[in-house]
Parts: sequence; C-alpha cells; structure tokens
Amino acid sequence: MRDVRRQILEKNREAMHLHGYQGLRADLVVNELGITKGAYYHYFSGKQELAYCILDELIAPEHLQYWGALNQYFGHPIEGIIERLKALRIELKGDYFRLGSELNNLIQEMAPLDEGFRLRLQRILDGIRMAIRGAVERGQKSRLIKAEAEAGEIANFVMCNLLGAFSLAKAFQDRKYFDRSIEHMTEYLRGFKGQ
Repeated sequence: MRDVRRQILEKNREAMHLHGYQGLRADLVVNELGITKGAYYHYFSGKQELAYCILDELIAPEHLQYWGALNQYFGHPIEGIIERLKALRIELKGDYFRLGSELNNLIQEMAPLDEGFRLRLQRILDGIRMAIRGAVERGQKSRLIKAEAEAGEIANFVMCNLLGAFSLAKAFQDRKYFDRSIEHMTEYLRGFKGQ
C-alpha cells in the first residue's frame, strides 16, 4: 500500500515539473499507474493536498539534505559551498535545465497564489539559506573566511544567483547560462577566503 502512495507522489512530481501545478491531472496519473481513482483518492483528498505532500515529503527533504551536507563538511567552508554548486552541474541532466528548477518553477507559479505553497517554499529556501550562512559563520569563527564578510548576504547572493541561473537556462533552453553562473559564483565566493 505504501508503495502505491509513493508511486502516486513520484508520478505527480514528474507531471508537476513538466506541466506545473495548474496542469496536474489525476486521471492521467491514474491511467499511467494502472490504479483506480478510488485508490488515488484513498491517499489524497485532492490536488492541493497531493502537491503539499510532494513538497513536504519529496522536494523539501532532498533540497534540505543536499545543502545540509555543509554542516558535516570538514574542509574550507567556501570550498564546501562551491562543491555543492559544482555538483549540481554534474548531477542535473539536460531535461532539468529545459524544464527549469522544480523549486523555482513552483515559486514563480504558486507562491503568489497559495499561502500553503508559499510557506512550504519559504521553509525550503530558509533551510538552504541557513545552511549556507552557517557554513560562512563557521568559517569566520575559524578565521578561514574574512571577518567582514556578511554571512547572510553571501547566502542570499548564492540563492538568488542559483535561482536566476536556472531561470536563464530555462528561458534560453541552454544550460551554459547555468554553468557560467556557477563559475562566476565560484570566483565571487573565493574572494571571501581569509589570508
């Protein structure tokens, strides 16, 4: 039973990334999975609850775990942030850039329309920001990062540039915009290393 619920979540996540929340259609997923609508509605009362579960159970944990890895990073904190950024270049495939970041897409589509979405998306962004900020602050305490660096501003810069890079890659249908942004962020971040 749990596997069916997970399959419903994952298939709808794929569909939401492809068509957006507004384009989600239960009947298409039901047909694709070969289940009844009754089975579908056994787990989810409707599209909104389903989308909230996708955010809470799939998208948020992945993003928070990915950036939360900075808390266990033992090297230079700036290099830890750069490693996270560079890993995205390797791990994310072409379709992800063609379709855009699922997180960024939902921010653009749903944050202005639905408070439940907005709060969930904000929690994810706050978690990412806090992980980056925490890495910078730890680096400052150990004198690896310049004392005058503004940890919160660095975290905001990374997040804004990352989301913007995904948007440009999607708009131009060319991942080079993402790759170049990562290169520029790398140069910028290394400028905060202590002497």
